[in-house]
Amino acid sequence: MEAWDVIVIGDGPAALHAAAEAAKSGASTLMMSSTGLGAPGMAALDGLSASLQEANNRSHREDTIRCGAFLCDQDLVAETTAGAIKQVDLLERRGLNFRRDQQGLPIVRKGAGHQQPRTTDAGSATATGLQQIGEEQCMRHGVIRRGDQVPLTLVHTKQSVDGLVAIDMVNGRIIGLQCKALIIADEGFEGAFHTGVVGLGMDMAFRAGVGLRDMEFMTHHPLTVKGTNVFLPTGLMLDGATLHEASGAAIETDGQSMLDITASISAAVQPVLDARNMGQSAAWWGSLFRLVQQRTGIDMNRQTLPLEPTVGHTIGGLPVDGNGRCVVGSWARWFTGLYAAGDAACTGLHGAAPLSGNRLLDALTSGTAAGQHAGEWVAGRKFSTASGLEAAIEEAEADISAMTDVGDATHVVRCGTVMTNLQAALASTSTFTADTMNGLLSKLEQIAITAESLHLDQHSLIANTNLLEVLRVQAAIRMVTASVQSGLAREESRGSFQREDFPDTSDEFLYHITVDREGTLGTLAIKKGAGGHWVLPPQ
Repeated sequence: MEAWDVIVIGDGPAALHAAAEAAKSGASTLMMSSTGLGAPGMAALDGLSASLQEANNRSHREDTIRCGAFLCDQDLVAETTAGAIKQVDLLERRGLNFRRDQQGLPIVRKGAGHQQPRTTDAGSATATGLQQIGEEQCMRHGVIRRGDQVPLTLVHTKQSVDGLVAIDMVNGRIIGLQCKALIIADEGFEGAFHTGVVGLGMDMAFRAGVGLRDMEFMTHHPLTVKGTNVFLPTGLMLDGATLHEASGAAIETDGQSMLDITASISAAVQPVLDARNMGQSAAWWGSLFRLVQQRTGIDMNRQTLPLEPTVGHTIGGLPVDGNGRCVVGSWARWFTGLYAAGDAACTGLHGAAPLSGNRLLDALTSGTAAGQHAGEWVAGRKFSTASGLEAAIEEAEADISAMTDVGDATHVVRCGTVMTNLQAALASTSTFTADTMNGLLSKLEQIAITAESLHLDQHSLIANTNLLEVLRVQAAIRMVTASVQSGLAREESRGSFQREDFPDTSDEFLYHITVDREGTLGTLAIKKGAGGHWVLPPQ
């Protein structure tokens, strides 16, 4: 049985930075992904925000808190925004080619929700450039990276990490991995609404007893090409692309938040994106234009693109402190050895809605913090006994064997049918009230029962994409169920979460809501700034 100081689950900016930082501290580090390596994720869609041309980070942190409807953890907001310039500097030193102005400084634009220009990017090369830099850092510090490793079970003793059980789909076997620290840094659950790809790491910790925080909050990405899963960077609008109806009527975006822009697009009859008059800036988006033409047949240089906002960012996730440690029940109680970062974590930076450009900042900052702390913490730790892992392996083998045994069944249920039913149930719940959410919960219960008897066409574990889809569908149902349960508990409208039966914001709900696998609800207090004082008092 393999033993590692630190294991990182994921393959985006947060996971790569976490793995590199842990290895830099001298920890033996394994990075594993449930798919092939090299997927940068969606964190870079809004670029990166930093106060590059401001005297300090005050405006950035206040914009973040206001956009988050005062549900942000303000100590973390202050620390993260103060370190944003350092993140830009590190990326630049490591080779990311930010666009520059005549003074040689990275160009900043005024993104949605910002009072000052502070959003920068490298055009369509932002995501791939970040991925390349992260991979180079991992190679430099000796991180071992493996693809097609599917996490199954988090093994722990009294909420102290022993290791995990995973499926090695390269060699076709179920394996146990000992570790002192586990960092979960894969996806959120936004894929439940479109692609079906959700973070298995977050679900694994959820099943192990970690309650999830702020699951009711999620945002729609405004620039989603209608009828596809193609998400366009919002930097296009900062470079001159415009929104309007197919008839030509303009859709106003100036001075609006991303939530307002998304609402305007959703209310339009036939919203389209016009990128035909971007001038010299169009050269920075060449590879994106080619991708869109390959996927849709539409030439963005000559034609407009139809849009349909789709859920692109689920804010809720594993509750973590400033060091990336997963907390259970209260800020003072740590699930020993368990960390989270990026979209799998709920760091408290975003509150009830993310400020444009902060999603990538959160991924970089939380990944770095979790990797640094884990790398230093494991130095004084010993591995636990392997008996719990051996028992967990036997249980996982029995579960997989049961899934592949059809028995005398004359009717089999396939994965695609269940995912279609899930997405249909979500699409039919367009407004949130107690009645609609309870109705959705009833549908989810029926779908969950069906998902427990999904049929596997492929019995070998080697490259078993059918099994991976089944695990993702089951995880998606659990994540969405937790989201609805959390939404029922928040009897107000705040940020990206709006209830028709409680249209007003209430100070009585100025706290984080947590929900565990049994549906038990809890709360976490909002953290104030240094010294216990508000950075920006709730208004």
